Amino acid sequence: MKVNLKYSLIITLVFGLSFISFFFIVYEYYKNLTVDFIMKSYENNVIKLSELLSKSMASLESDFFSKKFIDEKNGYYYILDENGNVIYHTDLSKIGINAVEDTKLPELYKYIKENKSGIYKYVYENEKRFVAFSSFEFNNSTYYLANAITEKQLFYDINKVKMFSVILLVIMMVFLFFISYVIGKLIEKEFKKQIGTIKEFSTNVSSYIAENSSASSEIGAVAQNTQKNVQKLDELIQNFSSSIEEGRSELDLTLSNMKEFFYDIQNMNEKTLEISNFINKLSDLNDKIKDISDTVSILSINSSIETSKENLDREGISKIAELINELASESRETSKNSEKILKEIEKNITTNVLLSEKTSKELNKIEKSLDSVSEIVRDFEHTVQSLSNFSHSTKISMNEVLSGINQMSEALIEIKNSMDKLLEIAKKFEK
Repeated sequence: MKVNLKYSLIITLVFGLSFISFFFIVYEYYKNLTVDFIMKSYENNVIKLSELLSKSMASLESDFFSKKFIDEKNGYYYILDENGNVIYHTDLSKIGINAVEDTKLPELYKYIKENKSGIYKYVYENEKRFVAFSSFEFNNSTYYLANAITEKQLFYDINKVKMFSVILLVIMMVFLFFISYVIGKLIEKEFKKQIGTIKEFSTNVSSYIAENSSASSEIGAVAQNTQKNVQKLDELIQNFSSSIEEGRSELDLTLSNMKEFFYDIQNMNEKTLEISNFINKLSDLNDKIKDISDTVSILSINSSIETSKENLDREGISKIAELINELASESRETSKNSEKILKEIEKNITTNVLLSEKTSKELNKIEKSLDSVSEIVRDFEHTVQSLSNFSHSTKISMNEVLSGINQMSEALIEIKNSMDKLLEIAKKFEK
């Protein structure tokens, strides 16, 4: 079955059922109102006729009653006396019969006598009928005017409206089917256009996915290689970090030894200063020896002078004087030599102290430089640690990237399969 015909039937059924439902709702509402109105009019009509007959039975001969009683649409009229005898009937052949005995409708006559006026519903000769009746008095006798009519005759207008409505509904359904068919053709045309677009889109997406599947595979391979390289880099950085840690420990030990060496040099400088002070004291002592030598020389001279005097052991004193003089000369000479040596030592010590002070200043600079180097090494170690953390994070990220690429590849395959299914569905719809 073609798509437009399907659409036409669907639209016709949907709107048709809506119209039918609406029609039956409106019809039932209209029917209930109309039935009530017809029944009341039907009963009132008989009551009014009975009122006219109560004034004069001769009215039956008038044109008004003649026309009304012979109209087949109005059923048939008859008048009963108190005994149920028919004194008037639209069918003149039935005048004089007893309605109770001949028609075998005792319940009808009983109902008429009990209620005086109203409507009675019954089945006669397999057909539903209604009887509207009303009693009236004429010449001190009671009579009953009745109008019997079939259900079809009573509700002829309603049935006519129903038939007309059904015909109108059928026409509307046919018209709706025609409109739906036209709309279906338009929808089919647009639908085929959309199907063509879907096919083209599905084909393009499938080809694009097919082209990019290899690219995603290559990306996956690159990601795997990158992951291996990152893992190797992480291992190298970890090893380098361990080496840096060991080097920093060695450097700290070296710095500690060098600081101890600087401390020993400072102690040596202090000892050199103490030696310089001791040399100064030796110099003072040498001066005193020199003074003693000078004094001894003076005493030697005085002794020589005294030996020139009489009554003395000149020879012994002269030898003593000579010995003292020699001792003084030797002491003086020794003092001079000692003074030269001490001056030379003092000069060297002064030079050594200056060099030591200069060395101490340089060592202080070197110590600060070594502290800076130690700080730089610590910063470098921290940087290496950060680099190690970054490498580890990069390795984790690469694992996630590789997982994402695998998921993307799977998703592309699923999309391609879905597009192939969509393309097949589109082809089926197109057929």
